[in-house]
Amino acid sequence: MKKTYFSLIALLCGMLQVGCTCEELPAEQTGKEGTFTLSLNAEDILTDVTTRGTVDVSSFKVNLKDKNNIALFEGKAFNQLSDADRTLPASTGYQISVESCTQAEATTANDGWGAMRFTGNATFDIVSDQSTPVKVECTMGNAGLQIIFDALFTAKFPIYAATTQDDRALVFKQANPEAIAFYDAESENTSVTLKITGSKGGWEDRINVEKQIALTKGKITLLTISYDENSGYVDIEFETNTGTETDDSNDVTIQ
Repeated sequence: MKKTYFSLIALLCGMLQVGCTCEELPAEQTGKEGTFTLSLNAEDILTDVTTRGTVDVSSFKVNLKDKNNIALFEGKAFNQLSDADRTLPASTGYQISVESCTQAEATTANDGWGAMRFTGNATFDIVSDQSTPVKVECTMGNAGLQIIFDALFTAKFPIYAATTQDDRALVFKQANPEAIAFYDAESENTSVTLKITGSKGGWEDRINVEKQIALTKGKITLLTISYDENSGYVDIEFETNTGTETDDSNDVTIQ
């Protein structure tokens, strides 16, 4: 009788352990599913500074990973996400990222001048039999550089250019006064070296100087190159979204 009693106790303990184990199983192992809805920049209108037009987010590429960084899908157009794409096992830590184009495309588009790249991301959880709203705010994910040669400079140096000292060797000159070059800016130390030249066509009154320009992710750096008639210097003025800065160290002596 005692033996049977102890056997019953052991059986009950085993059942309790199984019950506890079932309760502690991760949600994704229960077979339950939920859905999500995705909105991009619902409260903000994106503008492309190169075209001054509104950006259409419908073709933005969407990538989704689970909490273990396993890709569930990649490069799906926002406007082509299906119900099946938005139905997921109940779990935590889903990671969604959105981009208007890849980093490579953002630096090779427009004959090598590049293009604005918009990116955004969010994390979210899926609850069984519920729909989870997911909002992603995309912002400029690369950096831009624009150069303006003012009237005093171009009068002093009718033949002028600023050339990037990199593989693309982009040339800012009179023929493309509104050109903007775009650069990958994932690191904090993104910079570009410029070779600035100017002359009247002869050997006198010439400048030839190299300057390293720091670029900031999410901003267009505007470089204004001017000539100061009083000092005889060429001034290089930096302007970004944070303001304007002119540094004496950027004064260039005319040769």
